[in-house]
Amino acid sequence: MPGGRTQPIALTAARFVLTIEGAEVAQFSDLVALSSGVDPSDLTLGPAQKGRAAGARKLPGKQTPPTVTLKRAQSSDLGLFAWQRDSLSRRAARKDAVLLMFDVQGRPVARYHLESAWPARIVVDGEKAGVSTVLFETVTLVCDAIERVSP
Repeated sequence: MPGGRTQPIALTAARFVLTIEGAEVAQFSDLVALSSGVDPSDLTLGPAQKGRAAGARKLPGKQTPPTVTLKRAQSSDLGLFAWQRDSLSRRAARKDAVLLMFDVQGRPVARYHLESAWPARIVVDGEKAGVSTVLFETVTLVCDAIERVSP
């Protein structure tokens, strides 16, 4: 790379841990998605605006809520369901959380701060009745902001 900078190393993660106030809340095997964005908005420029061509421009518009979707084998732990129940009943359920990502050797490779997070959706799925298969939980957290920080 120009300026003597080295090429960034691609990260790989084998385990995802959600913590609140330093205590582990849940472990996950898959990060389905982590997203944060803004919907573009049109701004129409008229001929009266000097120095600019008339027409439409895209500007940042409405911010979409940042979300994190994680998946794991379902366990007997009911903590995520209790947290979701509290958030749906409008109790003080929004929590500042940390999502830690670990490599196969157990070393942290990435850390995300989730400001005022709450579980908006929990989906349980599996194969079909009569077959002994693992059930999976997919949890979608919505938060006010996501910030990636050093692991």
